[in-house]
Order: sequence, then C-alpha cells, then structure tokens
Amino acid sequence: MILEAAHKYYSKLHEDLLVMQHYIKNNVAVFITILYLLGSIAGVIYLATLLNNFSVNVFQHIELTDFLLALLSHPVLVLTYTGFIMLVAIAYAIELKRIPDPKKPTLWLKIYHSINYPIYLLNPIYSIFSLLFLVLCIFSFSLAVSDSKKIKNKITQNYSLSLNEPIQQNKLTLLVEVQIVTSTARNLFVYDNKQDKLLIIPQNNIAALIPIIEMNKDVKTKPDTEQIKTDKAVLDKS
Repeated sequence: MILEAAHKYYSKLHEDLLVMQHYIKNNVAVFITILYLLGSIAGVIYLATLLNNFSVNVFQHIELTDFLLALLSHPVLVLTYTGFIMLVAIAYAIELKRIPDPKKPTLWLKIYHSINYPIYLLNPIYSIFSLLFLVLCIFSFSLAVSDSKKIKNKITQNYSLSLNEPIQQNKLTLLVEVQIVTSTARNLFVYDNKQDKLLIIPQNNIAALIPIIEMNKDVKTKPDTEQIKTDKAVLDKS
C-alpha cells in the first residue's frame, strides 16, 4: 500500500513536471518573472523583519520599485535564492529517476516511503512548492534577525554621514559612527551608534557617505615603539 502510494505520487509528479517543462519552454520570460517575484516576496519579508526589529513598519516607506528590488537588498539573499533554485532543479532530476516499483519492495524502500507516506497523500506540485517557499521565507526571516542583532551589537561597518540639511534639534549635519540598516527608493535607514536608535534619512538629504576605516591598534603602536627605540639609541651614542 505504501509503495503503491509512493509510485502514484511520483508518477503524478513526473507528469506535472513534464507539463511544467513544456510550459517553461514556451513561456521562458513568464517563468523567470514568476521566479523573480517569488524572490521579491522573500526580500520584502527580509526588509519587514529587519526594520520591525527597530520598531519601523516597512510598508509605510516602501514603494513598488522597492518591492521589485527587494530581492537585491542583501547579497546573501541573492546568492541563497540562486543556489536554492539550482539545488531544487538537481533534486528534482534525481528524484524523478527514483520512481519506486511497487512490484519490487525492499526493506529500505519500505522504511523510506513509510516515513514520507503522509506527503504522498498531498498534491505533489502544490505541496513541494509550498514547502520550498516556506523554507525560503524562514531563511529570509532568520537572516534579518541575525543582521539586526549584528547592527545592535555594533559589529558591522561604520560610516560617516554628511547631510545637506540637519534632521535633528541639535542642527548637526554630520553623523559619525552610523551603520547602514537598509535603503529604499526614498530613504536611507541608518543606526546611530551614539544615540542607539534608528534614523530615517531622505535620499535627497544625503551629501556624502564615507566608510570609517578602523586601524589595528597593533599597527598603530608599532611605529611609535620603533621610534622610541631609535631615539634611545641616539641618546646612548651621544
């Protein structure tokens, strides 16, 4: 019974994938667009989770352009999504060659398909794509939580931000030691290390954004030590 259900499941999956393959060949642009839109949804989840950790609702600052470019908001997200698609394609190619024959049961097949039996009761295409999309969303959520913790712990790249006009009551136009959280078409979201809070800067108010290069303390002290030794040697000779 279990092997028969597995055989039926994989046969249905094989038929559906052949139909999809035929559709993709004739509608490549549509298929690529669908993949990109799915990636954009994952990108929006990343942005929403990231800014929510700083008590900011991303949907109050996002536009259609930001939605379409959400996948590109983080390099890791782009690489992961690309690798994810490649792994899924390889996994499908392998699984389609392993359609079980109910007439040739083995102990390993019985154990393997007994574990997966509840899955065989579902529609193969819908269940697999739903699971894969869920995994992608969970990864986007986890990545955003991890990045927000790094920013709050002040371990990401620091920048010096020059403004065209002051945005605070102290009339400062130079913000030192800020971290970039993310950006949209209209705003740049930065975390001020000195104030420990998120600042929303309009893109047209940014004059310059310069990374702060932190020198290694050992490198800084080494020339001073050598200079002291040189000066001491000159004094001893005199």
